[in-house]
Amino acid sequence: MASEFEHTPSSRSPLHRLRKSIAVRCLAGLIVYAALLALVLWSINRASENLFDSAFPSMETVLTYADDLEHDRFDALQTQALEHCRIVIFDGDGTRLYASSARAAEKIHASDLDLISEYDEQSFYEVFQQSTVDGLHYRIVQCTYSLEDGFTKRITAWCELDENLTVVAGDLFADRGALTQREFDFLQGVYSAQMSVERVSYQTVDGEERILVLAAPLMSDIRYQQVIDEANRLPLLATPVTLVITIGCAWYLVGVAKRATRPLDRAINAYRRGDEQVDAATDVPTELVPIYDNFTDLMDELREAREDSQRIIANISHDLKTPLTVIYGYAQAFRDGRVPPEKEQDYHRIIGEKALAASELIDTLFAYAKMEHPEYAPNLEPWRVDELVRSVAREAEAQVEQAGCSLFVVPEGTSLAQAAQGDENPGMATSSAEPIACIDRQLFHRLLMNLISNACAHNPSGTSIYLACEVDTGRGLVRVRVADTGTGIPDHIASHAFDPFVTENAARSTNGGTGLGLTIARRAAELMGGTLTLSPNPPHPCATEFVIELPRCAEE
Repeated sequence: MASEFEHTPSSRSPLHRLRKSIAVRCLAGLIVYAALLALVLWSINRASENLFDSAFPSMETVLTYADDLEHDRFDALQTQALEHCRIVIFDGDGTRLYASSARAAEKIHASDLDLISEYDEQSFYEVFQQSTVDGLHYRIVQCTYSLEDGFTKRITAWCELDENLTVVAGDLFADRGALTQREFDFLQGVYSAQMSVERVSYQTVDGEERILVLAAPLMSDIRYQQVIDEANRLPLLATPVTLVITIGCAWYLVGVAKRATRPLDRAINAYRRGDEQVDAATDVPTELVPIYDNFTDLMDELREAREDSQRIIANISHDLKTPLTVIYGYAQAFRDGRVPPEKEQDYHRIIGEKALAASELIDTLFAYAKMEHPEYAPNLEPWRVDELVRSVAREAEAQVEQAGCSLFVVPEGTSLAQAAQGDENPGMATSSAEPIACIDRQLFHRLLMNLISNACAHNPSGTSIYLACEVDTGRGLVRVRVADTGTGIPDHIASHAFDPFVTENAARSTNGGTGLGLTIARRAAELMGGTLTLSPNPPHPCATEFVIELPRCAEE
């Protein structure tokens, strides 16, 4: 039966399943969330670096403008990060090309370049103070690091100054004779009391030599602590941004969850409205496809159950209305005094028959409802099935004879086909196993009586009914066969034979029936752990064969 709901196609492409996956969507959201947090952290770190660079600029700060320096774009050095620095640039001949301020141009000359240490430590000075008999002296050594290993320090020249800064020994600055205090400060890397000085050599894109001298503010403890405090406040400033990002991510994940359940919500609402189609299958997330399919299957089952309930109610109403209408009509005739005296006995008989039919229908409906209840539990006990079969056969003899039929219990060792053909000589090896099964005697009685009654009610007079019991030790079953030589059941009826209120009147005799006999019989077999099936190939000359299989239990 076609479903009212559109099921999710099982042939979804891998790309479509990936695109509709909740896990992929959540993972994408978390990746974006992590990337945004990383960006915030990077921004905080970058801001801290800029804060320190601005507060304590160095040659590294200047070299960030290396591209501009190589193209002699000196205006690029007029930035906030270098506003407290003094910068002077000379060419290879000592000509000043740029000075950040007049004060810098006045204090730093080309003749001072030899006194200023190199930033890359290719040439630098070390000053040592020592006391002598002549007073305080200074030893100055010019050093460089070995080109071979980059770690070994070598002294290339030296000199000794007295307390007046006059050269008294060594070959370093011998041509000068004496140093000024400013020159002596340059040797020690001091531009002023608050600034250091160093130089770096580089080449332009045209290969021209340039020498840059930088005087930068010295780092003081007070200023350093101020910068640390400002850097520590940066994460606090980033807290609102992080909170907004977190709320955004949470909102996205909640949205993913809500969107994931919308197809199911639409299917539920459609079922409530009774819509025939729900175009929601393509929107179902990959992870919820089994749940959606199970739900639509459940809705199909509920719809079929609802239709069955409506059909059952309609059939019950019809089956009860017929005898009740007859009873009411005859009762009305008796009340109005319109019944001839010679017809009174017939009318009373008909009223009794119809009342009995209505009572039997109600009993059947009660049994059906009771057995379908989920809390119904059968009273299972070990019984010899062959003895119960013979007992039910004896009880059913009167009903079978009244219908003009014959009932036979097949002896042990005789096949049902042999018995139907009139040969009751044992032709089969008898089993030593006892046909004992754990069954509910009342359920088994109703099961077997329903099958016998069904054969009597829907077959013509002269039909033979056969009951056979056998043990299948290989499968651990006790098997009971109920066959008849009647008109048989057409294929279009056989496929629905066990459904409620399905009768065979269209193909067999119209002797009535509630249409619940086979339904109750099958349910009784299931409650006892067994099965009831309609055999597709009954043994000749039988036209119909029902097979009951019950689990065999240990012999007592």
